[in-house]
Amino acid sequence: MKSIQLTGPRAVSVAETDVPEAGPDEALVRVAVLGLCGTDLGFFDGSSNYLRDGLKSYPFVVGHEWLGTVVSVGPGTDPAIVGRRVSGHNFRACGTCSHCAEGRIRYCPDRSEIGVLGPRPGAGSEFLTAPLETLTLIPDDLSDAAGVLLEPTAAAVHAMDRLAVTRKDRVAVLGAGTLGLAAAQIATALGAATVVFDPQSAARDLAERLGLRSSAAPAAADEASYDVVIEASGSTAAVRSAVGLIAPGGRVAQLGTPHRTTDGFDAAMLVIRDVTLHGVLSGVGHWDRLVDLVRSGAVNLDALVDRVFPLDQLDAAFAHLASGDRARPKVLVRIAPDSREEPARGDSGAEGIECS
Repeated sequence: MKSIQLTGPRAVSVAETDVPEAGPDEALVRVAVLGLCGTDLGFFDGSSNYLRDGLKSYPFVVGHEWLGTVVSVGPGTDPAIVGRRVSGHNFRACGTCSHCAEGRIRYCPDRSEIGVLGPRPGAGSEFLTAPLETLTLIPDDLSDAAGVLLEPTAAAVHAMDRLAVTRKDRVAVLGAGTLGLAAAQIATALGAATVVFDPQSAARDLAERLGLRSSAAPAAADEASYDVVIEASGSTAAVRSAVGLIAPGGRVAQLGTPHRTTDGFDAAMLVIRDVTLHGVLSGVGHWDRLVDLVRSGAVNLDALVDRVFPLDQLDAAFAHLASGDRARPKVLVRIAPDSREEPARGDSGAEGIECS
């Protein structure tokens, strides 16, 4: 089968690898579409903290956002899932520690994440094996694009649960990328008065087309005026400004992942204002709720996709991911032909996904 291999900084190719076999309680999935995100870009250009900290090393198969169709299952496994479209989370836990025994696999000290953390290959191949317990069935009324974006955006649902957002809250979302726009749509669906801050005009335009309020930057009047602040970019400036925006007794979610220590973070202000700070890891356990939000129309994931590249244009896909010319945050790679012949739905009045 064909697999997307990263062999070094800015060195990506398609290599021939062996097709894996599904073991007990596993499915063999033909991968149709792969999503690329900032984590993948860090691996591509060599800037990733996972590389710097020795948590990942070249060469490896990239990819952790994916959608495909089950083609077979392992020994002793119910074949009812064969032929169904699926996506899935990428945590592979040890299954024996106290955290795993209590179902808290996010905290497993020996976990790996395919394509990101540890030695397991990523999802950037024509075929992938996955434990059945990690898979989510994709309803027929969800596009391939929406199915791929469940993995990166389920963390936004996790954040809402941790923050206990209600219609009484004023919510500020810092960053109008994939995570930020998903979080803002969910907060709005919960009835909260929500504003998205992002310095990029294209990002703000997309937020407005999704029915969200947006602004380039907080004003002086925004100081200490939000019950909930969701930092969704990981940028140094946004991490710092979150503390200034939060009201006394408020809640902050660090949803974006900074790639380095943030200097100038005013931790004392968190104490003075009696703020609760949540670090939010992954969306494991929150996929079903996100699927319901997408199906209801409350969350539009299709509108977040900028372009879909074929497998033979990987260099162009990563170059587009790195560029500042994108009107929308997500870049996808189509690995297998779309047998359903269904274009992904864009937001109202906007064009659909552009295929290179």
